Amino acid sequence: MHHEFQTDNPFDSFAGVWRRVTTEPRSFFQDMPVSGGLQHPLLFMTICLALGSLGFLIFGPRGLALWFFAGGIVRAFVGAAILMVAARQLFAGVGDYEATFRVLAYASAPAALLWIPLIRPLVALYGLFLVIVGLERVHGFDAVKSVLTVLLGVIAVAAIGWVLGGCCGWLPMPMMRRGW
Repeated sequence: MHHEFQTDNPFDSFAGVWRRVTTEPRSFFQDMPVSGGLQHPLLFMTICLALGSLGFLIFGPRGLALWFFAGGIVRAFVGAAILMVAARQLFAGVGDYEATFRVLAYASAPAALLWIPLIRPLVALYGLFLVIVGLERVHGFDAVKSVLTVLLGVIAVAAIGWVLGGCCGWLPMPMMRRGW
């Protein structure tokens, strides 16, 4: 049973954790440790983002690959802070930054498939579902509070992106126009 990504056998561990997150999310997040450092979840997320970026490099749009990877890492760190503050301040959540980051990192599992055009919207929605399920567990929420926390987080990230002059998760507009 894979409770968390391990570096001693990275290929089997990644495959087991990815499968478990995507097919048994409630069970995975229930068993997921809420502490133990950011290294293992960050490595898992990095692999998921790298696989998604590789898909964009091979099948296009190629210019999205680097922004997808780098933006995904930044969004996880910033998003964890935003979600944790919303969860704790507005809904009396009990999770800390580390637990919230762990949820975002493991909920990035579908990002490995985001390069596939026909299923991209479904993959993105499933990623949001995973965040909702994970936040329920680490913050001691019901589904409504978890959904509201994610909704407020999405609005906050969109506002920050707008203020910074970007779109699509902080992808600068000039890059989008050039087709990078």
